[in-house]
Amino acid sequence: MTAHRPFVGALPYGVRDLFLEEAARLTSLEDIWRRLFQAWGYSPIVPPTYEHYEVLLLGSGVELEEQVFRVLDREGSILALRSDLTTQVARIVGTKLHNHPLPLRFYYLANVFRYEEPQAGRQREFRQAGVELIGAPGAEADAEVLLLTIEALRRAGLREFQLNVGHLGLFHALASEAGLGPSEAEAVRACLNRKDVPGLAEVLGRRAENGAPYRALLTLPELCGGPEILDRAASLSSHPSARASIERLRAIHQVLASRDLAGHVIFDLGETRGMGYYTGIAFEGFAPRLGFPICSGGRYDELIARYGPSRPAVGVALLTERVLLALDGADASLSRPDLLVAAPVARACWPELERLRDAGWRVEVDVLDMSEEDLRHLAAERSIPYLALSAEGERVRLLRRGVECWLPWQALAEGRP
Repeated sequence: MTAHRPFVGALPYGVRDLFLEEAARLTSLEDIWRRLFQAWGYSPIVPPTYEHYEVLLLGSGVELEEQVFRVLDREGSILALRSDLTTQVARIVGTKLHNHPLPLRFYYLANVFRYEEPQAGRQREFRQAGVELIGAPGAEADAEVLLLTIEALRRAGLREFQLNVGHLGLFHALASEAGLGPSEAEAVRACLNRKDVPGLAEVLGRRAENGAPYRALLTLPELCGGPEILDRAASLSSHPSARASIERLRAIHQVLASRDLAGHVIFDLGETRGMGYYTGIAFEGFAPRLGFPICSGGRYDELIARYGPSRPAVGVALLTERVLLALDGADASLSRPDLLVAAPVARACWPELERLRDAGWRVEVDVLDMSEEDLRHLAAERSIPYLALSAEGERVRLLRRGVECWLPWQALAEGRP
């Protein structure tokens, strides 16, 4: 039987090409984030695209393991395309940077692969941008990652968005007090994430005799809102871990409020989603009109210890394509030049064009020796705002947004494209 051969140009299910405006928007956004992360003291980290399967998946949880692309190398070893950058950063820190001064701050801009059904803003290969802050155990580190997430979304152009912040320590404390086994705890966690109160009551039914812990777990879906819900949560349990979780969230809120950014955050104490390695805060970001998260993050104090000496850590991953989807339309100027230059002008005025490029202009030179009429038509068709038609001495004859004029080269270099 002959295997089916795809037609020339076909792509595998779950991947897609990016070009022109879409590619320009993505790379422009990543450039913005790269500058932001570096301004906050984060340095780049570039892990490999694939690793040994058993190394890459340490501590990730069953759900992520089911989404991994596995391949065999020629020696029969099982390899995996990366489905998560945090585990790779943890491996690097645990095996190669365990003697490095702390804290460590890393950022990445990379592609990720997950074998799942493609959905809005995410294929089986998609882009992530993220930061990892390693070696700092306190609320200030949690707050820094939340602040940087807020700033990254604002720099992207989003004005309306919300981070839902919870703390897994509270859930684990209540589950322990209620005497839940691992399977029961997972069932309760699934109901909490769906806000399924009847299902939650059914799962907890035989624990009703436990009194306060049972009622506390049933209350969690209601605890979603501003800092006032932390006061309600504080009365749920006297367990030290539960109290520490609430106090951590209070401390984070104080930092955010002091920066006048608390308005972007709500506390959702019934939210227990996140990677299997999360141990403290866990959060997701949402934008209007999108029914899925645009970013997620959390604290993972036990993950690095799987690879080397224990180190506290917290991070966030921004889903690049979903952030672009949340923005209002494409910026049509990103993949077009600011100035189209006729071939004779380019040959005579190359130093002037280089000065414009140094000043931030995107300059495209005609390499087809097109006629003036064809150049005018091309500039109009591609909405190029400036067209250099001829030059004389220190001046250039321009078609500027449809109007012809003469301007000094220096005036262009000092102006804005």
